[in-house]
Amino acid sequence: MDVLELLKQLKEILSSMRECSLSIDVLVKTVSDAKKITGFASMSGCTAEIDTKGDYCIVRVRGIACCT
Repeated sequence: MDVLELLKQLKEILSSMRECSLSIDVLVKTVSDAKKITGFASMSGCTAEIDTKGDYCIVRVRGIACCT
């Protein structure tokens, strides 16, 4: 799945969970994709951390989404 599709799905999730505490882990292939997810999560009012593993990254999105 490409990063644009992931961003669309994340937007749907954050929109449906607006004003609720959430915790989502997103797996991506590159640090560049992880940074895009992190930026989007930050703009939505959440925090995001990147955990780089061997050949993939985990983006841990946490918080309460206030806008998407």
